[in-house]
Amino acid sequence: MLDFLLTAKKRKANLPSDAEEFSTFINSKMSDENMSKMQTVYDSDSQSGSSAKEKDRGANLCIMDHFMKIFLYCRRAMVLAHRGGYWTLLQNCCRALWNFTQELQIILKQAVDLDKTFPISQDGFLCTSVLPFYLGAELLIDMLIQLQNTNSIKPIEEKGEFSVPSCYGNIKNDNGGSSLTFEHPLDDVNVVDLKWIQDFVLKSLEVLYQVEKWETLVSLAIQFNTVSHERYTEQVTPLLVYAQRQLLLRIHKFKGPDITQQPCARYEAEYGEKITCRNFIGKQLKINSSTIEETSNCTDLLKMLISSEYSRAKALVCVPVDVTDTLRCFRETLEKSKYHNRSMRHSRKLLSLFLAQTQDVLQASNQRSLKVQALHSLGSLLIFAEKKRAAFKCWCQALDDIFRKPDVLHTWKEFGPSLTNVTNSHSPLGFKDYSEEFLSRVGIWGCLQGAVISAKIAQFIKSLNVEKKTDCCILSALLFQGLLRTTLPHPKVERCYAQYEITQLLPGIELFSDRYRADICSVIASLYYIIRELHFVRQNLIILPLLALYQYFVSGICQDIIRSLEARILKIEVLIDLRFFSEAFYEISQIFYGKNMPCSIPAGYKATGKTKIFQSFDSGKPLTSKENIQAMDELRIKGLPAVLVTIGQPHLLNKFNFVKAYFFLSVAATINCVPENKFKTVITDRSKPNLPNLKEIYSKDDGSSFYNLTKLKDETTLSMLKSMLLMEAEDRLNFLLSEVEQKSLSQCSAGELEIVVEARLQLAAVALQRHRAAYSAAIVFSTLTLLQDSKLFKKKVVQDDTENPVSPGTSATENKDDNEFLDPISLNAREYFNIHLWLRCCLALVTAFVAQIHGIGIMKEDDMTDCLSLINEVCMEAKSAGDTELQAEFLTQAVILGLQEKHLKADIITNLQDIIHLLEGNEFISPQSRLTLARSLVLLDDLTKAEKFKESPFSKTGKLNLLTRAHCILTEQMLTFGETIEFCSSNTKYANPLQPLKNIYLPHVMLLAKVKMRIGHTVAKQVYYKNKRKDPSKWLPALHLFDVALKLCRTTAVEEHEVEAEILFQKGKIERQILMEEKSPSFQLESLYEAIQLSLKNDQNSGLIRDSYLEMALLYFHLKKPKIKISGSPLTLKPPLRRSSSVKGTSASKFEMYSSLAWIAIRAAAQVSEAVLAINLLIGKKNTRTHKVNQVALPNIPEFAALDLLSSYTDYLLDNYQVLFQTSCTFLYQNDDVCDSTDGRKKTQTKVDITWILLLRYYIHLQRINNLSKLLASATPVSGISLPDDTLLTSLYNSELILRQKEVHFFLKKFLQLYSSSCIDEFPKELLCQLENPPLSEKELRESSAKLYRDSSLQSILSFKPVSSSSCVEIMPIEMVTQASNKELCFQWYIPPLDRPPKETEPMVLLLYAYNLKPVKISDVRHSTCNSTCVGSLWIPLNRVIAIHEKLSNLAQIAEISLPAAPEITSNENMYEMEEESVDNEMEDMIIQCCSEIASLFSNDKEPTPLSEVPFDISLPSIFNLERLFDLANGCILSGGSLFNWIVSIIP
Repeated sequence: MLDFLLTAKKRKANLPSDAEEFSTFINSKMSDENMSKMQTVYDSDSQSGSSAKEKDRGANLCIMDHFMKIFLYCRRAMVLAHRGGYWTLLQNCCRALWNFTQELQIILKQAVDLDKTFPISQDGFLCTSVLPFYLGAELLIDMLIQLQNTNSIKPIEEKGEFSVPSCYGNIKNDNGGSSLTFEHPLDDVNVVDLKWIQDFVLKSLEVLYQVEKWETLVSLAIQFNTVSHERYTEQVTPLLVYAQRQLLLRIHKFKGPDITQQPCARYEAEYGEKITCRNFIGKQLKINSSTIEETSNCTDLLKMLISSEYSRAKALVCVPVDVTDTLRCFRETLEKSKYHNRSMRHSRKLLSLFLAQTQDVLQASNQRSLKVQALHSLGSLLIFAEKKRAAFKCWCQALDDIFRKPDVLHTWKEFGPSLTNVTNSHSPLGFKDYSEEFLSRVGIWGCLQGAVISAKIAQFIKSLNVEKKTDCCILSALLFQGLLRTTLPHPKVERCYAQYEITQLLPGIELFSDRYRADICSVIASLYYIIRELHFVRQNLIILPLLALYQYFVSGICQDIIRSLEARILKIEVLIDLRFFSEAFYEISQIFYGKNMPCSIPAGYKATGKTKIFQSFDSGKPLTSKENIQAMDELRIKGLPAVLVTIGQPHLLNKFNFVKAYFFLSVAATINCVPENKFKTVITDRSKPNLPNLKEIYSKDDGSSFYNLTKLKDETTLSMLKSMLLMEAEDRLNFLLSEVEQKSLSQCSAGELEIVVEARLQLAAVALQRHRAAYSAAIVFSTLTLLQDSKLFKKKVVQDDTENPVSPGTSATENKDDNEFLDPISLNAREYFNIHLWLRCCLALVTAFVAQIHGIGIMKEDDMTDCLSLINEVCMEAKSAGDTELQAEFLTQAVILGLQEKHLKADIITNLQDIIHLLEGNEFISPQSRLTLARSLVLLDDLTKAEKFKESPFSKTGKLNLLTRAHCILTEQMLTFGETIEFCSSNTKYANPLQPLKNIYLPHVMLLAKVKMRIGHTVAKQVYYKNKRKDPSKWLPALHLFDVALKLCRTTAVEEHEVEAEILFQKGKIERQILMEEKSPSFQLESLYEAIQLSLKNDQNSGLIRDSYLEMALLYFHLKKPKIKISGSPLTLKPPLRRSSSVKGTSASKFEMYSSLAWIAIRAAAQVSEAVLAINLLIGKKNTRTHKVNQVALPNIPEFAALDLLSSYTDYLLDNYQVLFQTSCTFLYQNDDVCDSTDGRKKTQTKVDITWILLLRYYIHLQRINNLSKLLASATPVSGISLPDDTLLTSLYNSELILRQKEVHFFLKKFLQLYSSSCIDEFPKELLCQLENPPLSEKELRESSAKLYRDSSLQSILSFKPVSSSSCVEIMPIEMVTQASNKELCFQWYIPPLDRPPKETEPMVLLLYAYNLKPVKISDVRHSTCNSTCVGSLWIPLNRVIAIHEKLSNLAQIAEISLPAAPEITSNENMYEMEEESVDNEMEDMIIQCCSEIASLFSNDKEPTPLSEVPFDISLPSIFNLERLFDLANGCILSGGSLFNWIVSIIP
């Protein structure tokens, strides 16, 4: 019959400033008094030093004293507030009483449950709390009457039959529940909270009923009925009637006067007005004084007096006890009530049994809000009855009624904006707030109801389809965010909630006043489910506001510290996923400080101790900055937060340790280098590694020189820093696993298994960052096996008890398992185990397989993994599960695999188009999927760009469409992530993020740099095709794009030096065009110089280095031409600076100087081509094929190379789902029996000898993987040969492979002399003399070159001296470029992408040649070389060169078979003459024909003299050299001889 009241704590209302100060003053006074008295108790206890019993007794007395004072001070505060008319303070005092009572009840219940002795019994608790509750209720009712009398609150109904007006209205105003829209005055809590007062009065009546205070109960019930004009008579009057009857029984029991003689009847007789239950307020009743007969015995008189007064008090009642009148009023009021009101209340009392019938009544009464609530409750009931279809129907109908629109679940996006055209990158995307629209349509409680219903549909109905479930979750999230649109202070931008704490949600409104309208338990559970579910699908940005809202609910309202900490730890994980490292670090520090945590002790009572302030992490600064290094170091050495230790919840401690490890791991992922593995071997011998301080390995360097390219100290620091961060993460993750893995993993509970799976996935990520791909695959593979075998996924077989009786032991086990699953932690964890987790593990497995280099290593019997088949299989699983985003990720891995294994370009393009089709057009894809979409658009543009220029060179929109879309996605995302974006209105400009960036760790920064570089490259091509007039300004838009790209590339934390080198190269090409067209006297080659230096130091990109040298040579050709003076801008050449040292020789003219520079640049380009060929030919050399790697070099082999060559994922798998990492030494050395101490299982390792040829093949394979020219080039119709069409040199997905290539290169350069002598030379210092701002002086250049050779391998910081002698540095590098010991001719072929050939009717290629007619050594280009060198360039039809080269290739094959392999003697005195018999006429005719065609190439349209004989001595080397001269890809350096003489003679 009683509606039991809400037991949730009530939030403290917003106090006015004066009342707040008054409350603080009172609290502080009470605090001082309490502390002094408590100190006295403690002192007396400590002095008494007696037995444990006495101590317990003292403690109990202290608790009792505290207990009594709580209620005493609450009563005093209420009385004082009432006397002073501090009405807000009075309500807050009553709220404090309510909260204290709830907390004490929880403590009392816990003590009973745990069988602990507690000095306060349940009865004692009730008897103590009854007076404060009754007093508070009376004072609140009196407050309402006074406020009505003063018009502070407006009455809804005048007096009428009652003695006071009512601010509640009457029963006609009650519809059986609360509306989803704002209802005045019940939802207006600015002055008084009428609903809460009702709850407080009903709670007081409940307590009075429990202690049988019938007269007080009647008084309070009548007063409340009068004030509310019997609006709540259904709840109150039954209690009132029962109490009145109990009073009548008491009068009869104590033989009291008849009803006609009671005070109420006497008042009627005296004043002629009957006192009823409607006019009781304000009546003053009188009682006759009693008379006692005198007796002689004083003691008997006292006893008699007490007994008589007690009996008389029990026999008299000062309240109306006319039950008949009360029931008459009750019936009258019920007749006024609405039918749907009673029907709704009755249905709710009967636990929703009649809700289905009630819906029709509510529909007929147009009670939409109540119908929604009824449908919601009915749906919940049907879910528990396992009738999902019926529940789904109810919930969908409820959503439709909330929005007043059919099929809202599938059409809710119509309320929001239409998708803005993504091709327009010049303005930010249109933004319309769904949440604000929802709030305006459905109101506050409509948003809450809709959010909870949507969450339940996602959780219970749409659980099998990821896409549909995510869609429901997003709808729920947007509805929850509607609560944050109610007031202006709450930010609208989701990113702003990264550090935002909600202190007050809705001033003047109590959200949870009606549990049917908004049940706080359901709201919190649904909100947490939505947060977790969206986090699983990486929708991390949209849940930041939800986390702030959840924190407010659990901390501000529920004061639940455990849920608050869970949410804060989850928030840290979300922020790390978003790369918001500053905010994540701040949240971690907040947990250490214990800030923003719910606490039962008011702020005034807390002892404020000094806490050490954390150094904050700044996302705007690089990781090596002093502040960030200090912050990471402090976090690393910090233990567990005190608040977590105090609470002692194991799952919270595990989650905090995990999230701390995840932070280190994610920060390490932004360091783009191979971690220093030797650093680990130094310290892993100890049981607990005592890691050195990060600040010790960090050395501050201001970097005053802008061109700081040859320093390796910074990279060493980064490598060690990355290694330390990974070790820190790995140790914490292994510690988590060690606690769980002590028992059988397949029998883990859901909570434990969640930790195991998450920790293992992160350990796999650690292994990938260490480039241990096979080990990473083994970890994920064992995790997938564990998931398959876990008891969580075993179906329980229901057996007939009669056939197979279950043993008691089995029953106990099943009961234990059921209890495990009923545990709240396990219940939450079970939501984690769904199809999305399985697919996520599959993605980690595929990523690890793709990361391992296949095709070069030693194949094993059990290593037959077909990666592409695996990708296709899991892609189908993702498709069937409806997980489009993970499907796109699997396709991305297929694309990466296709790029590595050089699959058909058409297949790769198909996969990219599928990715774009899956992701594009979906407004709510996750931030990570937006990056995937942008990368796919860019890569698709790379693969199709060559064809686009062939098809329509003048079309602009077609070629920039994909890049513009990618650019738009990235700028929009960066804007969403908090960066400031400058949007340009001009159609020729693109949006740019303003510097300095707030977060340099965002992956968008580097990707945006790559996109801008590609747009600049395309814009430059368009200028070349469209604008043929000489105007330097036409190149400025492209140059600006390259400048912005370079700035972004240098700003981002994730450094990719190969990309920076390419941007510099592309920028250098544009600068050359500008300088050549404006005839500027001052020229800069810094961009090309930096590009060469960066590439030499990192990825050794031979194409970029060669083309950079040739671009330099073309500029020198232009500068050595005689200039025509232009009016207005006379040409003044800046005289070259002379060195202070005295150098013999005459000063060179401008012509001679630039000729020397061009000669050096062309020879440097040729040396690059020679080096590439030489390295590829090393495989065929005998000593590389047979020689094993010696014992000095063996330990220095890069670990990833040894693992890629020798290991498979099966090598790491053990029993019981365990995985054991074996170092590369295990595979490199012969170990016939390697015993695994973990489980005693022996693994036999076969003897493997690593030879240099294996390592060289591995390196060349890496080079081929990283070379995309074959994929990016367009097939020309001439013989189907693929030619480079000015394509880009860097990919989007191979930065890790370039790191491996770099490491292997420096290892080989250090330990293999044959390789080091075949490498690309360093940049010739002679070319530096013409730079206006030389990056390095000559001395520094020499030192840095030597240092680069000495310290070239980052793996060799702590190791041995180089095996090869240092003389190879002096013999081969650099000097070959600047000196020629013989007559030499150098041919280099180049198609300058932005230069216009003299004839545009057919494709042309530029020949750059350089030769010297006598030995030359150029030490300083500023001094004359006596005209011994000659350089030039010549445009030649491309098709003719290709045809000649094909014929020469055929000729070389025939000559290789026919001619003896005798070397050509270049000395004129000892010319080797070949016997005529060895050369047949047919071959001679072929040679003459080829030579005639070659001569005609250089004839300048003149008729060449016909050849009657071969113009040079026929020999196999001569024919080979001739073929190499016309090799477009490489060119050749030809030493003096008859062939040299003939070629020089025909060059014009």
